[in-house]
Amino acid sequence: MGERETMFSEIRAVLFDIDGTLLDTFDYIYGAFEHTFDVYGIARLPREEISQLMGGPLEEVYAKMAPGYTAASLAETHRQFQEDNIHLAKLFPDTRNVLDALKHHGLKLAAITTRSNRTSILSLEQNGIADYLDVVVSLEDVVRHKPDPEPLFKALQNLNILPSGAIMIGDTAADIMAGKNAGTKTVAALYGFGGERLRELQPDYAIRNLVELLVIAL
Repeated sequence: MGERETMFSEIRAVLFDIDGTLLDTFDYIYGAFEHTFDVYGIARLPREEISQLMGGPLEEVYAKMAPGYTAASLAETHRQFQEDNIHLAKLFPDTRNVLDALKHHGLKLAAITTRSNRTSILSLEQNGIADYLDVVVSLEDVVRHKPDPEPLFKALQNLNILPSGAIMIGDTAADIMAGKNAGTKTVAALYGFGGERLRELQPDYAIRNLVELLVIAL
């Protein structure tokens, strides 16, 4: 049995980040930041710089991006844009087929996001994948957020699965560190917001498209 097969042979659950992992939300996320910058007269940050600051709760992200402004107000403008433009959150080409294959093989599936439940579940529903997920943990469901392990522990408790039996897959440093902190295996989604720099965190595995997950998990 090969090293990779041994590593993932006991997997019973897959924990997904949503944005940049299950859903193509590049225009949805960057558009919300750019809209907010424009509303408040803040010079737009390059998208590459935005991507390096993403992963944590929105208020914390804006506190870093615009320290002279009220982060809560910026975050509210951001969330309102997302509510009004939910159509910008779209499926990656392989998302539905991958979720279908994982469920067919009896794996439990959860989504864990720092996005508000004002839009997180709706974006999954409108793309027809909410029913694949046994648990969705959003911003309001926990006190501490990724990279803290609390949201992962909450999902795993609902699934009745130990961390050692789960994979955390995500596209930001917060996702990978949350998995490490929780004791799950970690998979870096290099096709998302974090890109190749996620390799620096030494995830257990890295994939360039979602379908590669099937080689690991099944």
